[in-house]
Formats: sequence, C-alpha cells, structure tokens
Amino acid sequence: MKSGLRDLAAALAFAFGMTGAASAATTLVSAETQKPDHPVTQAQEFMARTLAERTSGELVMQIKPNSELGNESQVVEKLRKGEIAMGRVNLAVLADTVPAVKLLSLPYLFRSRDHMWNVLRGDFGKRMESEIEQTGMVAITFFDSGTRSFYSVKKPIRTRSDFEGMRIRVQPSPVYKDLISQLGGVPVVLAYDKVLDALKNNEIDAAENNLPSYVSTDHYKYAKYLSLDEHSMVPEVLLMSKKAWQSLAPQQQIVLKQSAEQASEYMTKLWAGKEREALETARKAGVTIIPKSQLAQTGIESFAVKLYTKYVTNDKDLETVLKIVSAK
Repeated sequence: MKSGLRDLAAALAFAFGMTGAASAATTLVSAETQKPDHPVTQAQEFMARTLAERTSGELVMQIKPNSELGNESQVVEKLRKGEIAMGRVNLAVLADTVPAVKLLSLPYLFRSRDHMWNVLRGDFGKRMESEIEQTGMVAITFFDSGTRSFYSVKKPIRTRSDFEGMRIRVQPSPVYKDLISQLGGVPVVLAYDKVLDALKNNEIDAAENNLPSYVSTDHYKYAKYLSLDEHSMVPEVLLMSKKAWQSLAPQQQIVLKQSAEQASEYMTKLWAGKEREALETARKAGVTIIPKSQLAQTGIESFAVKLYTKYVTNDKDLETVLKIVSAK
C-alpha cells in the first residue's frame, strides 16, 4: 500500500513538471527557447540560485534551454495542460487568447521603458495577470526584451515622409502591415532567416528589430541607418502552470515571486549591457544612429494612433489604450 501511494504521488508530480515529496526538494522545470548564454536564460539561472538559497534547497528551479521542451506556442500549451511547471515566452504569443496582451502589442503605445513598467505594475498589469490566470497559467514576472526600431539601407528614417515607397520587412502581423502602409511604405512579410540576404541584395529597403538582434544577425553591416523610434515594447513573461502554482504552500509562492522580481531586475541590467555593446559595435562599423530625440515622432505616431480605432473595437479597451498613450 505504501509503495502504491508513493507511485501515485510521483505520477501526479511528473504530470506538471515537478518532482519531490513534502520532505524533499521540489524541482520546478522551466522551459526556455533561448540558448544558455542569452540574457533571459541567465536571468532564470539567477532566479534559480536565489530561490534555492532563500528556501534552503526546498525549491529547485531547473531551466531547459534551446527549445528542448518545444517552441513558445508549444510551451504555452503544455503549461495550460499542466504538463510542465514553468516556461518563459514573449507576451505576443498570448495575444490571441489574452485580450489585454493584444492591446499591449499595439505600435507606439509606450513612450519609454519607464512608461511600460509603470503600466505593467498598475491596473492594466493586474488585468492582464487576471486574464492569463483564466487560461490556466500564472504570470510570475515580466522580463525586459528591449524595444524594436527601424533600420534602413539607402537613407535614414527621420520623418513620416521617409517611409514613402520603402519596402520594409515586418512580422506577419496585420497591425504592423497596416502601420507600414499607413506610413507610406510597402510591408514585406519575410521569414526572419531570409532578412539578411534580402537587405544584402536590395530586395527590401528596411527592417526592424531590437538592438542586440540587429547586430547579432549582421543586419547592421548592410542597413547602415538605425532610427531609434522604439515603436514596439513587448516584454517577456515567466509563466507557471496553475496546477503547479496551487501545489505550493503560500510562503513558497511568496518567495518564488520575490525571487522572480529580483531576476527581472537582473535581466534589465543584462539587457541594457547588451544594448550598449550592440550600439558600440554599430557605431564602430559606421552605422548612422538617429536617436529618438531627432525623429519627428508626432507625425509618425499620429498615423499609428489611427490603427487603434481599427483594431480596438471595444469602447472600454479603446479608452484604456488612449489612457495608456496619454499617461504622464
């Protein structure tokens, strides 16, 4: 009988990526798509160390990088089913199932990183966390994933008129395809691994991404104009299966969240360092860098705002979006 109970306990624990009994360490397996040396993976390793230390080894977090447990969409599905304990994904992956995230993905929503964090820590962030929980997951913390800006081959982008006729690679998002069209450009949906050759062969005139990716992909070698308009700020989120979360004691939940917040702060520092390195590499390579202060943002943003009324059909949501945009 005792053996049967042990087997049952082990089976239940395995079902949501946890191992151990009440008297032993509990292992929380966390899915990660990035490589071990990526800042977001390093931030989770930092969290694992902090968590183990603060619980005297009672809670152990084990990160599985390199998409070992699937891509981000697969990770979300496993979390919702309770097949794994934790996982880190970009919030954009939840846009189809979490209404608040869809709003967060709108272009030019935030003026700065501080603006974004204030929104995430306020009522809107609480709403988003509540909607995530309704899908069978718990938002443990958010990680900074930088901002996305435009970079171009033949000429810099400083005003709205500079977009005229430009063939610009965008992600397969209706909102961003419309944004480029509104600004006068030609949106080109292209696989990420095809962008470098497209820039090199003048098949496209511009693209957009965060700073570390702009450099690590070698896009900076061919797109020599970088316009830091920061049109998109969508953070990463560390999620936990609701089953796994509810299996923890209240004090364990508190310590887990506190450790996650410390990891988020650590990630912000790591990412800032990566951005500084990327900018320095770009400068040395002769890239012309146009800071946000030198861009005619009003002309660009006013066209972006037109998209809000098209893609936000709920009056209350539109009011929320406009409130975020105008927040001081």
